[in-house]
Amino acid sequence: MNKITVINHLDPRAGLWLLLMANIGMFCQKNSEQGSMLSGIFLLLMLVHGLYKAAGKGIVLLVSFHLLLMYVFPQCPAWMNMVFPVLVNYSLRMLPCVLAGLLLLRTSSMQKMIAAMYTLHLPQGFIIAMSTTLRYFPALKEEFVHINAAMKLQNISWASRLECTVVPLIVSAVARGIENPGKKTSEITLHMGISDWLIMILVTFGILIVVIAG
Repeated sequence: MNKITVINHLDPRAGLWLLLMANIGMFCQKNSEQGSMLSGIFLLLMLVHGLYKAAGKGIVLLVSFHLLLMYVFPQCPAWMNMVFPVLVNYSLRMLPCVLAGLLLLRTSSMQKMIAAMYTLHLPQGFIIAMSTTLRYFPALKEEFVHINAAMKLQNISWASRLECTVVPLIVSAVARGIENPGKKTSEITLHMGISDWLIMILVTFGILIVVIAG
Protein backbone atom coordinates (compact mmCIF):
# COMPACT_ATOMS: atom_id res chain seq x y z
CA MET A 1 0.00 0.00 0.00
CA ASN A 2 1.46 3.35 -1.07
CA LYS A 3 1.84 6.12 1.45
CA ILE A 4 -0.22 9.26 0.91
CA THR A 5 2.14 12.22 0.69
CA VAL A 6 1.66 15.87 -0.15
CA ILE A 7 5.23 16.11 -1.49
CA ASN A 8 7.18 13.00 -2.44
CA HIS A 9 10.46 14.66 -3.44
CA LEU A 10 12.98 16.96 -1.80
CA ASP A 11 16.06 18.12 -3.67
CA PRO A 12 19.19 17.37 -1.61
CA ARG A 13 20.31 20.99 -1.96
CA ALA A 14 17.05 22.09 -0.39
CA GLY A 15 17.58 19.50 2.34
CA LEU A 16 21.08 20.82 3.02
CA TRP A 17 19.66 24.34 3.27
CA LEU A 18 17.07 23.15 5.76
CA LEU A 19 19.80 21.47 7.79
CA LEU A 20 21.80 24.72 7.76
CA MET A 21 18.76 26.72 8.91
CA ALA A 22 18.11 24.17 11.66
CA ASN A 23 21.64 24.68 12.95
CA ILE A 24 21.29 28.46 12.83
CA GLY A 25 18.00 28.18 14.69
CA MET A 26 19.62 25.92 17.27
CA PHE A 27 22.40 28.42 18.01
CA CYS A 28 19.89 31.30 18.21
CA GLN A 29 17.55 29.56 20.66
CA LYS A 30 16.89 31.43 23.88
CA ASN A 31 14.50 28.99 25.56
CA SER A 32 12.99 25.52 25.21
CA GLU A 33 9.76 26.93 23.74
CA GLN A 34 11.69 28.19 20.73
CA GLY A 35 13.31 24.78 20.33
CA SER A 36 9.91 23.10 20.42
CA MET A 37 8.56 25.43 17.74
CA LEU A 38 11.60 24.78 15.56
CA SER A 39 11.14 21.04 16.04
CA GLY A 40 7.47 21.47 15.13
CA ILE A 41 8.45 23.02 11.79
CA PHE A 42 10.53 20.00 10.82
CA LEU A 43 7.99 17.53 12.20
CA LEU A 44 5.41 19.16 9.93
CA LEU A 45 7.78 18.82 6.98
CA MET A 46 8.25 15.13 7.75
CA LEU A 47 4.48 14.64 7.78
CA VAL A 48 4.19 16.50 4.46
CA HIS A 49 6.76 14.13 2.94
CA GLY A 50 4.96 11.05 4.25
CA LEU A 51 7.47 10.17 6.99
CA TYR A 52 4.69 9.40 9.45
CA LYS A 53 6.52 6.83 11.55
CA ALA A 54 9.62 9.00 11.99
CA ALA A 55 7.47 12.06 12.70
CA GLY A 56 5.47 10.08 15.27
CA LYS A 57 8.66 9.06 17.07
CA GLY A 58 9.83 12.68 17.01
CA ILE A 59 6.56 13.88 18.51
CA VAL A 60 6.71 11.23 21.25
CA LEU A 61 10.31 12.22 22.00
CA LEU A 62 9.45 15.93 22.12
CA VAL A 63 6.48 15.41 24.41
CA SER A 64 8.46 13.02 26.64
CA PHE A 65 11.25 15.57 27.11
CA HIS A 66 8.76 18.26 28.15
CA LEU A 67 6.96 15.91 30.54
CA LEU A 68 10.26 15.00 32.16
CA LEU A 69 11.19 18.66 32.62
CA MET A 70 7.77 19.74 33.88
CA TYR A 71 6.63 16.84 36.08
CA VAL A 72 9.32 14.23 36.66
CA PHE A 73 12.53 16.11 37.44
CA PRO A 74 10.92 18.53 39.95
CA GLN A 75 10.07 15.46 42.08
CA CYS A 76 13.56 13.96 41.82
CA PRO A 77 16.49 14.34 44.26
CA ALA A 78 18.80 17.32 43.91
CA TRP A 79 21.74 15.23 42.69
CA MET A 80 19.65 13.96 39.77
CA ASN A 81 18.55 17.48 38.85
CA MET A 82 22.18 18.50 38.55
CA VAL A 83 22.73 16.25 35.52
CA PHE A 84 19.67 14.87 33.75
CA PRO A 85 17.72 18.13 33.14
CA VAL A 86 20.82 19.55 31.46
CA LEU A 87 21.03 16.52 29.14
CA VAL A 88 17.34 16.75 28.29
CA ASN A 89 17.58 20.49 27.59
CA TYR A 90 20.53 19.97 25.28
CA SER A 91 18.65 17.16 23.54
CA LEU A 92 15.68 19.49 23.03
CA ARG A 93 18.03 22.12 21.67
CA MET A 94 19.55 19.70 19.16
CA LEU A 95 16.29 18.00 18.15
CA PRO A 96 15.55 20.36 15.19
CA CYS A 97 18.95 19.50 13.68
CA VAL A 98 18.35 15.79 14.18
CA LEU A 99 14.94 16.03 12.52
CA ALA A 100 16.33 18.08 9.61
CA GLY A 101 19.12 15.55 9.10
CA LEU A 102 16.67 12.66 9.23
CA LEU A 103 14.44 14.41 6.68
CA LEU A 104 17.42 14.81 4.36
CA LEU A 105 18.47 11.17 4.70
CA ARG A 106 14.96 9.79 4.22
CA THR A 107 14.09 11.90 1.15
CA SER A 108 17.40 11.70 -0.75
CA SER A 109 19.66 8.85 -1.74
CA MET A 110 23.36 8.93 -0.91
CA GLN A 111 24.21 9.37 -4.58
CA LYS A 112 21.96 12.42 -4.85
CA MET A 113 23.39 14.01 -1.71
CA ILE A 114 26.95 13.57 -2.92
CA ALA A 115 26.02 14.92 -6.37
CA ALA A 116 24.37 17.91 -4.68
CA MET A 117 27.53 18.68 -2.70
CA TYR A 118 29.58 18.67 -5.92
CA THR A 119 27.11 21.01 -7.65
CA LEU A 120 27.39 23.36 -4.66
CA HIS A 121 31.20 23.35 -5.10
CA LEU A 122 31.83 22.37 -1.50
CA PRO A 123 35.45 21.64 -0.48
CA GLN A 124 36.75 18.28 -1.65
CA GLY A 125 37.82 17.31 1.87
CA PHE A 126 34.31 17.93 3.21
CA ILE A 127 32.71 15.92 0.40
CA ILE A 128 35.11 13.00 0.97
CA ALA A 129 34.33 13.02 4.69
CA MET A 130 30.59 13.04 4.03
CA SER A 131 30.94 10.39 1.32
CA THR A 132 32.81 8.17 3.74
CA THR A 133 30.11 8.58 6.36
CA LEU A 134 27.16 8.11 4.04
CA ARG A 135 28.43 5.57 1.53
CA TYR A 136 31.46 3.64 2.73
CA PHE A 137 30.82 2.99 6.40
CA PRO A 138 27.60 0.98 5.83
CA ALA A 139 29.33 -1.05 3.10
CA LEU A 140 32.44 -1.59 5.23
CA LYS A 141 30.28 -2.71 8.14
CA GLU A 142 28.73 -5.39 5.94
CA GLU A 143 32.18 -6.50 4.76
CA PHE A 144 33.40 -6.62 8.37
CA VAL A 145 30.61 -9.10 9.17
CA HIS A 146 31.64 -11.32 6.23
CA ILE A 147 35.33 -11.14 7.16
CA ASN A 148 34.57 -12.01 10.78
CA ALA A 149 32.45 -14.99 9.71
CA ALA A 150 35.23 -16.23 7.41
CA MET A 151 37.82 -15.99 10.19
CA LYS A 152 35.61 -18.03 12.53
CA LEU A 153 35.30 -20.78 9.91
CA GLN A 154 39.10 -20.93 9.47
CA ASN A 155 39.87 -20.83 13.22
CA ILE A 156 42.20 -17.85 12.88
CA SER A 157 43.85 -16.91 16.18
CA TRP A 158 42.87 -13.74 18.01
CA ALA A 159 46.41 -12.39 17.54
CA SER A 160 46.06 -12.52 13.74
CA ARG A 161 42.46 -11.29 13.55
CA LEU A 162 43.37 -7.59 13.67
CA GLU A 163 45.56 -7.83 10.58
CA CYS A 164 43.06 -10.06 8.80
CA THR A 165 40.31 -7.52 9.48
CA VAL A 166 42.00 -4.16 8.92
CA VAL A 167 43.91 -4.97 5.71
CA PRO A 168 40.86 -6.13 3.68
CA LEU A 169 38.85 -3.12 4.87
CA ILE A 170 41.58 -0.70 3.78
CA VAL A 171 41.89 -2.45 0.41
CA SER A 172 38.11 -2.27 0.03
CA ALA A 173 38.04 1.47 0.72
CA VAL A 174 40.86 2.07 -1.77
CA ALA A 175 39.16 -0.11 -4.38
CA ARG A 176 36.02 1.98 -4.01
CA GLY A 177 38.01 5.06 -5.05
CA ILE A 178 37.83 6.95 -1.77
CA GLU A 179 41.42 8.23 -2.10
CA ASN A 180 41.16 9.21 -5.80
CA PRO A 181 41.87 12.97 -6.03
CA GLY A 182 40.48 13.22 -9.56
CA LYS A 183 37.27 15.01 -10.41
CA LYS A 184 34.22 12.89 -9.70
CA THR A 185 31.44 12.47 -12.24
CA SER A 186 27.80 11.58 -11.74
CA GLU A 187 24.99 10.36 -13.96
CA ILE A 188 22.42 11.96 -11.65
CA THR A 189 20.84 15.23 -12.80
CA LEU A 190 19.39 17.33 -10.01
CA HIS A 191 16.54 19.76 -10.49
CA MET A 192 15.15 22.24 -7.99
CA GLY A 193 11.37 22.27 -8.28
CA ILE A 194 8.85 24.88 -7.19
CA SER A 195 8.06 22.86 -4.07
CA ASP A 196 11.76 22.88 -3.07
CA TRP A 197 12.01 26.66 -3.36
CA LEU A 198 8.70 27.12 -1.56
CA ILE A 199 9.76 24.89 1.33
CA MET A 200 13.11 26.68 1.63
CA ILE A 201 11.45 30.11 1.73
CA LEU A 202 8.70 29.13 4.16
CA VAL A 203 11.05 27.33 6.55
CA THR A 204 13.55 30.20 6.45
CA PHE A 205 10.86 32.77 7.28
CA GLY A 206 9.38 30.45 9.91
CA ILE A 207 12.72 30.05 11.67
CA LEU A 208 13.40 33.79 11.51
CA ILE A 209 10.00 34.54 13.04
CA VAL A 210 10.55 32.00 15.84
CA VAL A 211 14.01 33.37 16.61
CA ILE A 212 13.03 37.06 16.47
CA ALA A 213 9.76 36.61 18.36
CA GLY A 214 11.51 34.71 21.13
